[in-house]
Amino acid sequence: MTEYTICPACKRKNSIKEKYCLDCGQKLIEEKENEIIRDDKLEIPKDKIILLDLNYTLISNSWKIRHEELPQKILKRQYEDELVEKIKDNYVILITASPYKTSFDSLKHIEENTDLKISESYWNFGKRPPELKEYWLKKAVLPSHGDDSSKYLALESNKDTREMYARFGIEARPKSDFI
Repeated sequence: MTEYTICPACKRKNSIKEKYCLDCGQKLIEEKENEIIRDDKLEIPKDKIILLDLNYTLISNSWKIRHEELPQKILKRQYEDELVEKIKDNYVILITASPYKTSFDSLKHIEENTDLKISESYWNFGKRPPELKEYWLKKAVLPSHGDDSSKYLALESNKDTREMYARFGIEARPKSDFI
């Protein structure tokens, strides 16, 4: 008999073996990654196109609000002000595992609560984060902005997704390298 878990974001029933919701991509198994915190923080060049992760990167309190119901979850979001300050002059492309149905409210909340201008955004339609972000990279980002990997910097919380970006030659780092 298969055991199930309920996604806190979209309420879909998923196999307990799934790490991410099959409908919305929400993380079902919470794992705190042991990131190495750098003492010597890196600078973000202003000429880079930023591929920005939403949850656990731009949102500073993702862990705390992870089980909140929508739309309260969006309203309770807090953002990494120091990160926003470092990337607000870059061209920023938000690529997130959050479901598309949250896109309007999420972008509005970011606009109302930060100085960050999101130039483009791509949302989840039922894939796991690394596969989803690879899909958007191939279908939208690279065709629009070119395949010169040196133009991009991915700010990404998910280790598997950082590895995916690396396969494309794109530098991908956790926010702790910068703030």
